[in-house]
Amino acid sequence: MSEPLLSIGTFSRAASLSIKTLRAYHAQGLLTPAAVDPETGFRRYAAGQLADATIIRRLRDLEVPLADVAAILAARDPEVTAATLARHADRMRERARQVEKIVEDLYAAPPASWTPPRLIDLPATNAVAVTGIVRDGAYDDFLAPAFERLEQACRSGRIEMTGPASALYDAEFVDDAEQQVTAYFPVRADVAPEGTVLLRLPPVTAAVATHAGSYETLPETYGLLGAWVAHHGTPTGQPIREAYVINVPDGALPSTYQTDIVWPLTPRKDPA
Repeated sequence: MSEPLLSIGTFSRAASLSIKTLRAYHAQGLLTPAAVDPETGFRRYAAGQLADATIIRRLRDLEVPLADVAAILAARDPEVTAATLARHADRMRERARQVEKIVEDLYAAPPASWTPPRLIDLPATNAVAVTGIVRDGAYDDFLAPAFERLEQACRSGRIEMTGPASALYDAEFVDDAEQQVTAYFPVRADVAPEGTVLLRLPPVTAAVATHAGSYETLPETYGLLGAWVAHHGTPTGQPIREAYVINVPDGALPSTYQTDIVWPLTPRKDPA
């Protein structure tokens, strides 16, 4: 008698793995269905595959990389399994040491990249801007050509830039895979050159912190500034501004970059 086949829905429930995960494992060749209908594409799994599904789930619960899981399943050898898990344990211990260091750093004195925030009032200003989509955190892929394009447009239109290259970011970080970003230069002009738009930035009261150093450590300054904002005011929901006071086009080393983070807020009034 042939082994019974289960629909992907039934198999997902029995294996405690979502249908989305099973489809991903199929695409990666990790857990291939016993049969796939050539017309409908419906996947069906053998009951005997539940054992492999359980192994995969338990190994992934331990954060074993997919490549190592595949090696364990392919070998079906206790010695291979032991050796693979021993290497993974070494990686986990190293990760634990790294996490401990991060925690120590966060609770230690503020890093050198941090300058205490100041509360400032920014006047309304005009800006020449372009807007684009940044995917998977590749900000430079959008910002570098955007700033070059804006500079060229301002030169061609004989428009005076009155501030550094800057960008607008949504006040809430909704999706780390894709977000809209607006690159701009403050200008003294009422008309945007061709290929750009005129942006009218409203006056804001904002907490400003200056990040000194590589963009890789910029999130640390965001965290410190966010904590300061929480204690001293209420975010208005307006876009957060970054002003790249010293950056790549200046020929500066990453360690000397200077970025102002401008977080609009309504200051908290001290109790009478």
